[in-house]
Amino acid sequence: MAAYGDGANIFGRTGNQTGYMPFVGKDFAVNIPTKWRPSMEKDFKGIQMRYEDNFFPVNNLMVITLPTDKSSITDFGPPDKFTMENLSYLLGKQSFSGETISEGGFAPNRVSAASLLEAEEETDKKGKKYYKAHLLTRTADGSEGGRHNLIKATVSNGQLYIMKFQAGEKRWLKTTDQEGAAVRDSFTVA
Repeated sequence: MAAYGDGANIFGRTGNQTGYMPFVGKDFAVNIPTKWRPSMEKDFKGIQMRYEDNFFPVNNLMVITLPTDKSSITDFGPPDKFTMENLSYLLGKQSFSGETISEGGFAPNRVSAASLLEAEEETDKKGKKYYKAHLLTRTADGSEGGRHNLIKATVSNGQLYIMKFQAGEKRWLKTTDQEGAAVRDSFTVA
């Protein structure tokens, strides 16, 4: 029975009010938005987990592990070099080949573009170094106005761990940027 002035709680108490649920994988952990569901898609080699937004599958999150001979993420060079040389395959390649004029701000004969907006190094409380990046990709189809890609990567036990959060531009401007930053910041590797 509710006390005078209190609403009746007929559905029970809400346990998790953060909006995120923890996911613990093999040697890594990340918080996932509670409105997201597991996805069986395997876009790339080495995918350990993939989740997508229930309503907008263009918004998704994946963790990839790949073998490496590097002992630290810094062995790949600075964050911007690592991002552009080692992670470009995550953004896709232009499949169109032909002549176009410079339409929509694209270079001649191009119908897609990727811009590195941020690349930085971070050290966690245990001293593990991570690289963080924010990329914006656009294509001539105009879908969503582009895709924001937040990436966090590190090396541990002979594996390169890559966490990629992707969101469409239209939703990015409506708080998905905060959601993406919270997910990226929660990613940790043992």
